[in-house]
Amino acid sequence: MSESLKSLADTGVSLRRVLVKLSGSRSLWVTLSAFVGSLILGLALIAAMGVPLLSALRVAFEGAFGNIRSLSDTLVFMTPRLLVALGALIAIRGGMFNLGGEGQLQMGAISAMLPFLAFGDIGPALLPLSIISGALCGALWGLIPAVLKVWRGIDEIIVTLMMNFIAIYFLKYLVQGPMRPAGSNFNMSAQLPSDGVFQQVIEGTRLHSGVFLALLIAVAVWVMLKHSAFGLKLRASGQSPRFVQFQGQSAAKNVIASMALSGAISGLAGAFEVLGVQYRLIDGFSSGLGFEGLAVSFLAGLEPFGAVIVSLYFGAINSAALALQSTFSIPAALADVLGGMPILFLAVMSGVMLVKGRPVWNSTL
Repeated sequence: MSESLKSLADTGVSLRRVLVKLSGSRSLWVTLSAFVGSLILGLALIAAMGVPLLSALRVAFEGAFGNIRSLSDTLVFMTPRLLVALGALIAIRGGMFNLGGEGQLQMGAISAMLPFLAFGDIGPALLPLSIISGALCGALWGLIPAVLKVWRGIDEIIVTLMMNFIAIYFLKYLVQGPMRPAGSNFNMSAQLPSDGVFQQVIEGTRLHSGVFLALLIAVAVWVMLKHSAFGLKLRASGQSPRFVQFQGQSAAKNVIASMALSGAISGLAGAFEVLGVQYRLIDGFSSGLGFEGLAVSFLAGLEPFGAVIVSLYFGAINSAALALQSTFSIPAALADVLGGMPILFLAVMSGVMLVKGRPVWNSTL
């Protein structure tokens, strides 16, 4: 059993090195080609369903960007994926491969409800308390694999992956038990008061102030990584922990800091969904947002502003898929197909470049 775990851990380490190398070294045209190829294949699938292409394109564009309401939905779909992607890229830049974005998102959503459950409707103070609570719990959930990595050398890929399921089923237990209102037959918590949620920016749309806060977080992450001493130490630790140790710094502290920050931002993704979209905790609200956010971070080349663009793409295809479903009865699962194909194309193209280039994997992440 121990040999199997060791083999899995070794595989995880190799995977982390390969993914970081590929995401950091590929050119822009490779990424653009992956997206263009996926869109062409998506159009071919739509045509195969007997839907006129021009009509489908018009409906898809209008569903994603055609009016204020459509654009608002796209931005709302973008927000959780962007936050998880920002959390993931911070961890990877620091040398940790955080597969736990889904679990940290779930714990952030749970914690966003705690101030209301503990204090009730306390007015305008409830919203900032809920945001802070979501970030802190996400940070704590990210700290656990970091501490195990530093303390016992346990591979974070295994730990973060397993912790996702703990968080998912913990949320299920809460909404089916302690958090479910008396007399309710639905797996959801009580609704938050109006003072404890993000307010609509534009009347009649789902656009809430958390969307703009997420964009500010993306700017802050870029500034932190590119223009701060902490960001420099973080990137140095991720690229060469031994060099950091030779400089008299603690690589362990950088690992813990990167995972805590990563978990906090991923936790905000869940908190923002509760505070800006659902207004309560609902079983199954995520539907894999954490895993999509991880994919966004790699498609964006581990760059914050790239994550904004790629997460906007994911938001757009979700809005467009809903419009195509309502107009042509095309399954909404088309969004999952269009979201997965760029990852597949990018993996194939980067793999071909990897084989042709024959790079030497000699860096310690």
